[in-house]
Amino acid sequence: MLGCGGQIQQLAVETIENAQVALTSANAMGAQEAAETPLRTAQEMLATAKNMMNAGDVEQAYRLALRAYLHARIATEIAIAIREEANSQELQAQLTLAEQNVNEVLHRLEVMRVELEALQKF
Repeated sequence: MLGCGGQIQQLAVETIENAQVALTSANAMGAQEAAETPLRTAQEMLATAKNMMNAGDVEQAYRLALRAYLHARIATEIAIAIREEANSQELQAQLTLAEQNVNEVLHRLEVMRVELEALQKF
């Protein structure tokens, strides 16, 4: 039984560390603005997991750390999705502008073609 308890403790420690890394990553991706709720939930769960670990409740610490990790990952993915959506909208706007420019050039070319045909008749 002692070996199993040591394994759970090691898992808890590693999961707490992974949750901390995931939170740092979420913050770096801008989750504080884009995914405030899951980020806050992850922070609170991680703090509670650390407290539970210090209190000796390793199993509960592991469970909370795992949930904190998952919430941090969710926050990261939301932030990435929002950023990619904004990039997509920006690219769409650029594409629309480019299409307008092409249409304008095509129109000018058509006008020039008509003028050239008119000049050739003389």
